[in-house]
Amino acid sequence: MKVLVTGASGFIGSQVTRRIVQEGHDVWALTIPGESTVRLKDILDRVRVVPIDLRESKRVREMVDGVRPDCTIHLAWYAQPGKYWNAPENLDCVSMTLSLAQMLAEAKCPRLVAAGSCAEYDWDYGFLSEDVTPLNPRGVYGTCKNATRQMLHAFCKEAGMEFAWTRFFFLYGPGEPKNRLVSSVVTSLLSGQDARCTEGRQIRDFLHVGDVGAAVWAVAKSSLSGPVNVGSGLPVSVRKIVETIARLVGGSGQLKLGAIQDNSEETPVILADVRKLKRETGWTPEFDLENGLRDTIAYWRGIQTNSP
Repeated sequence: MKVLVTGASGFIGSQVTRRIVQEGHDVWALTIPGESTVRLKDILDRVRVVPIDLRESKRVREMVDGVRPDCTIHLAWYAQPGKYWNAPENLDCVSMTLSLAQMLAEAKCPRLVAAGSCAEYDWDYGFLSEDVTPLNPRGVYGTCKNATRQMLHAFCKEAGMEFAWTRFFFLYGPGEPKNRLVSSVVTSLLSGQDARCTEGRQIRDFLHVGDVGAAVWAVAKSSLSGPVNVGSGLPVSVRKIVETIARLVGGSGQLKLGAIQDNSEETPVILADVRKLKRETGWTPEFDLENGLRDTIAYWRGIQTNSP
């Protein structure tokens, strides 16, 4: 099978690409020009890395026409931590995605899987299900994601191209940007610094990025269509996550719960209904929370050990 993966050198994309390569398929890994491919270093000899700006329509069309993929997994989107939520770059991503879909349809690509977000849902419902929970997108990011899904659904149906939309919840794992929850607590404690947190009462759905990669590829290989949640389906408090990290690192003295004031407007519970994913693909996670955090800590220990 010939598979295109956009955003292939990213946090999620690298894991998806690795899964596909491990099964012996031909992968064209599309990356941002100049972006590091360090997350793909162990499989670089088995993928075709294509640095390309997806906004350059002529180049993208030539690439798509040349490859004629059997499946495309589109993960590229502006995701700069702390900035993406209301960034104008989200609008560029909508246009880029729709243009890519049109080119894929013209090249007779049979299947498109694209990345959505739990930010499309109405979080007041807590337990979020694809076929039941109302949508109430959050910020420019969530609004653009949801609008893109609606347009792709209508377009792909008319074009005769299968379409699935993976809605990600809360992720962690090796290669995560440093200023996200798990990575920031891990790196602070490993460095002997204070890890300042809220009281951590929020209940969230966290999934190891390796399991996210496996889930996306499972969706791509299936005949599943429409939106599908990608999460653990297991509620866990932020407090439990950071306390588990501190226990595994051995730095509980530097964990400062309550050092950051809780946001009274923050949604108390955000949990994925993953029954559709499991039922339609047979996917099950390989990491429980403790093993996933051990794997993440080992990654950051390795980074610190190898740093000059």
